[in-house]
This record gives sequence, structure tokens and C-alpha cells, in this order.
Amino acid sequence: MLFLGDFPISGASEDDRMKQGHYPLLEGKTLFRAGEEVYINRSTELEEYCNRLHRHDFIEIAYVSAGSGIHIVGDQQYRTGKGDLFVIHDDVPHGFFADPGRGAENPVVYNCVFTPKFIDASLLGSSHFSALASSFLFKSLFPREYTPIPDLSLQGVELHEVGELFGKMYQEYQAMRKGYLDLIRAYLIELIIKIFRAMELSSARNPSPQHRQMIGKAIDYLKGNYNTQVKLEDLAVRSFISKNYFSKLFKEVSGLNFSDYIQKLRIEEACHLLQTTDLKVIDIAAQVGIKDLKFFYEVFKKITGRTPGDYRKGQ
Repeated sequence: MLFLGDFPISGASEDDRMKQGHYPLLEGKTLFRAGEEVYINRSTELEEYCNRLHRHDFIEIAYVSAGSGIHIVGDQQYRTGKGDLFVIHDDVPHGFFADPGRGAENPVVYNCVFTPKFIDASLLGSSHFSALASSFLFKSLFPREYTPIPDLSLQGVELHEVGELFGKMYQEYQAMRKGYLDLIRAYLIELIIKIFRAMELSSARNPSPQHRQMIGKAIDYLKGNYNTQVKLEDLAVRSFISKNYFSKLFKEVSGLNFSDYIQKLRIEEACHLLQTTDLKVIDIAAQVGIKDLKFFYEVFKKITGRTPGDYRKGQ
């Protein structure tokens, strides 16, 4: 994805873009039909929001089904095209625009808006999906401070499958045949799971800048708290993703699994204390967060190849 320099965008003045809180607010209650909590459209059906930055009070899944253009999210702007998929937070200014350098047509975007209540009804008792939806969608895989780029840029089979699901949901929403909400719910559940799988696969091939930044923040936290009983689960919660996925990302980015990394930090500090203080080994072990002295000796020898006594003597 190519980031661009500033260029004039029709309908979004520099003054408007500086006033983050003054963008038009699109409210879910104006979109949902009576008694419904889902809304699906194509961008051509809300032309007043094309080529215009706006906010909304819901989370939106947006999928570029055709064409190319510019997508602005917050203070970032970049080219986007067919197969790009975004999870857009509530209250974040964004908008799709025609690319001045590639013609005047806007990209065609499918938008899916829904409340958590819309899918919860069919998922009671499904702890796996509940955790997935909570980590991926409602809190989002990426906290807001990370630079926004497409959550996915789909190709091949993934592009076909996700595009097909959006098409089915849109057709059911328009036709309103008997049972259409149940079918949309089923398609939406399938969509979220496929998105999550594709994101994990994409990350496994090449951790994204967001993932690296997220793990970097976790490592910074560990460096300041290595002597506490910090757990992998705690950092996963802080990052809004599942324990298993966080563990996988941590190893991909840092090169070590979580437990090995924190023990490395502890032993590095123990080495420093052995060289610069007269503290007893048992006190150093406690100070770096290892209460079991036998375990401390085992880990120290494994990492340094020496005992704490030999290390202090410089042997």
C-alpha cells in the first residue's frame, strides 16, 4: 500500500481536516430499519458521504469490491483498490475518495454495519467465537494509536470468498425474503471467521507494522516490569487479542517465546547486579522476580553458561 503526500481532496478542506471533532456524524439509528440491527450497502447508495470525511457511532467493516481510489483514516491517506478490507472504529474520521491521478471515479465499497447484539443471539455458549469477536472486532485487533493501514489486502481465493459473502449479504438485505436476517447473520459469522483466519495467515507470512509495533509496546512493558509476576495472558488482554495469537506474534517478532524472553531480561539484570553490587545471590534472584533459588541457578546457567558465583568472579 502506497502512502501519499498531501494533495487536494474534493469536499474535504484543510480547515475541515484540522477540526477532528467537527466532521459529519453518521448515526447507526439513521441507517437501521425498524427492528433491525444490521445495515449493508454499497457506497454508491450514500453518495453524500463519498468524497467526504465523516465519523460514525458504530464499527464498520468496509470492503473495496471494485475500482481504486484514496482512503483517508484519521490523518493518514493512501491508495486503495479491489480486495482491500478495513475495520473502521467508531468516531474516527474517514472517507473514500476518487484518486486525482487515476480518473474521477470513486472505488465501489461494500459496507457492513451491525451491533454486537445482532450476532450474539445465535452464539450463546460459543466461547471460541465470543473470544474471537471480542478480540478482533469489537475492541479491534489494532488499538487506535497504531498507524491505520488496510487490515487485509485480499488476493486469490480469499478475495473471491470474501467478495462473495458481501454480495450474498447485500442481496439478502435488499430482497428481504423470509429468513433474510438469519441468513445475513450466518454469512456475517462466516465473514468474521474468514477475516480472522486471513489476518493470522497474513501475519504468519510477514508480521505487519502494526503487529511489530504492538509487540514492541509489550516488550517495553516487560522491560519495566520483568521483576513482577507478569503473565502472557495479561499482555494479551492489554493488546486486545487472544492468548494463543499473542504468543505466536511475540515469537515471530522477538525471536523468543514469552517465557524465554522474560527469563532473559531477568538474568541480564541479575548479571548487572552481580557485577555492580555485593548483594547475595538469593537477594538478587528475588529482586529480578525469581523466588525459587534452585530455579534461578538453573536458568542462570542455561543462559550464561556459568553459575552466579563464577560470573561474579569473572570466570
